[in-house]
Amino acid sequence: MTTRLTDDQCREAVREALDSLPPGLSSQLRGVAVIVEDSHPDDLMGIYDPRGGMQRIVIFRDTNPTADEVKRTVLHEVGHYFGLDEQQLGELGYG
Repeated sequence: MTTRLTDDQCREAVREALDSLPPGLSSQLRGVAVIVEDSHPDDLMGIYDPRGGMQRIVIFRDTNPTADEVKRTVLHEVGHYFGLDEQQLGELGYG
């Protein structure tokens, strides 16, 4: 059985992932909400959702069992925010 992160642990891993971004990159994320939810009906690990006038990145705790997975998912979704597609993210190691 896989142990999942607590809500606080997942949020801390998200903060650490965002703090690891270079300053020039992180300053361009203004106006993007990064939130943690328990799960997604399709078992997604994360999603970049630009709809409805509010841009947001959602990280799903249930499918990110470790802090390393959370970081990888955050960086993957930040890549989508900057316009990278799945192939480009895969080439960077975040596919």
